[in-house]
Amino acid sequence: MAERKSSEERREQIIGATLRIVARKGFASVTLRDVATEVGIAHGLIRHYFAGRDELVAAAFDHAVTAELASDEQLLAGLDPIAALAAWFSTTPEDHYLVWIDAWSEAPRNPALAAALERHHRDCERILADVIRRAVAAGAASTADVDADSRMLTALADGLAVQAHAMSIVDAREADDIVFGAVEARLAIAPGSLAAAGRAPARGQWLG
Repeated sequence: MAERKSSEERREQIIGATLRIVARKGFASVTLRDVATEVGIAHGLIRHYFAGRDELVAAAFDHAVTAELASDEQLLAGLDPIAALAAWFSTTPEDHYLVWIDAWSEAPRNPALAAALERHHRDCERILADVIRRAVAAGAASTADVDADSRMLTALADGLAVQAHAMSIVDAREADDIVFGAVEARLAIAPGSLAAAGRAPARGQWLG
């Protein structure tokens, strides 16, 4: 018999089980039956909390990334702007980024997941823009359009992550070197500053 839990506890338990399955098998392989087995509850109980599989997958992704980005922002706030840029752009662990890549692949077939992805992509651009503004205010960087810089550099970092983690075209060190150089050139930061600040990713804790 399933342990009696509050509605919120059960919902979080279901989300946690979903994320574990995503980490092992990918978004496309998630089924309500597998989630129920992972939790140890009746299959039909999940529909008390989520209308269907797509809504569950999107809710799990949203829950995880919301917590991840809150942790990232707290970490970045404690760093000087150049160290924060280095932390933000350092290559994240492979298992973390493969989940994002898998989510991008699944999103065209899951509108709820697509909406969560777009929302959190904009969150990432906003967080980066805030760090760039801090760097400019500190006199460590210069730019005419913070938001445009954030969009371009986010796109570059995402593309390099796909090359590194999904295709093995570049390794993590090379990916860092490329994106660090682009950040420094785009923001008029002294070359080598980001590497000197250290390669320690702020991102990637949520499946750890």
